[in-house]
Amino acid sequence: MSQCSSVAERAGNLAPVLRVRANESGQWRAIRSGNRLLAFCGRWDGDGAGEALSAELRGLGAHLLVLLPRGGLYLDPDARAEALGPARHLWEAFGVRPPEQGGPALTVVFIDDSTTIRFRCELEKSGAAEEELLGVLRSASQRVRAAPARRGISRRELIATSIAAALGAVVLSRCATAPVPAEPSPAQTPSPQTAPEAGLSSVILNVNGQEKRLQIEPRVTLLDALRENLGLTGTKKGCDLGQCGACTVLVDGKRMNSCLLLAAQYEGRKITTIEGLASGDQLHPMQAAFLEHDAFQCGYCTPGQILSAVALLREGHARTDEEIRENMSGNICRCGAYPNIVAAIRAARG
Repeated sequence: MSQCSSVAERAGNLAPVLRVRANESGQWRAIRSGNRLLAFCGRWDGDGAGEALSAELRGLGAHLLVLLPRGGLYLDPDARAEALGPARHLWEAFGVRPPEQGGPALTVVFIDDSTTIRFRCELEKSGAAEEELLGVLRSASQRVRAAPARRGISRRELIATSIAAALGAVVLSRCATAPVPAEPSPAQTPSPQTAPEAGLSSVILNVNGQEKRLQIEPRVTLLDALRENLGLTGTKKGCDLGQCGACTVLVDGKRMNSCLLLAAQYEGRKITTIEGLASGDQLHPMQAAFLEHDAFQCGYCTPGQILSAVALLREGHARTDEEIRENMSGNICRCGAYPNIVAAIRAARG
């Protein structure tokens, strides 16, 4: 039985864009939709398991990318297969080392259809990679077929959860049979503050007046660190492209789109989210003005609107209604509550 080396990738991290090139056409394209399994391995012999893999992928509606150091294979849910050109950029993007460079024999990454990493595991001394993956897919298919109907959960979420659970079962079986390493002496035990997990960086963020120590990947955005690591879900994820303003936070008093910032770059900066704006039960004047003037409907954009408005007043760019509208244009309200938002800012200004 092969040994589980590590389990990484906190659920909620966004995956890099999966750009692959077909050998025949030579064209690069992005694979953005559907559940995707990425298998990074040194060797692959898919002839024996090809048809069985395709059948399981069809049942799950999942895509499979087999990524070898010098090429690979792409299988889609319709059982179409194509040879891939070199995909070393994906090895680097996901931080996977090839086996010949001391990396794991097989690394499996599962990405759901919202481009969120749901699971990642690294297996040492693995058996045949295609058989490992076939076992995962069969287990996931069985879970989907056996799952009772449940209200409030979609089929695609059921499939995503089942694949992640199947991968988890593989890891647990490996870890249960792995030899227990010798206990290091106290002198050899690294300090958790000086020795973060492999591939993670230790970052201290000053959020709402409190220092928070995190161990995160260098590519984690400030938005994801706030929401997924610190549980500050008042900062909303909207477009994730810096265009809607739902993720606005204050950094040293200045409004910024946190979806465009890398968390590791903001150590030592004073970050304020909507959770840190009020003083206990006493609302910030801008929050009170938004309530008084009914400056929201669904409320999804409201935290970003309020923080942007607070910074707007500090900038001195709220002298007229026209100036308010112009300088708040980076915060989009899909409900169309703009007149009330302007009224609230005008009242808070007074």
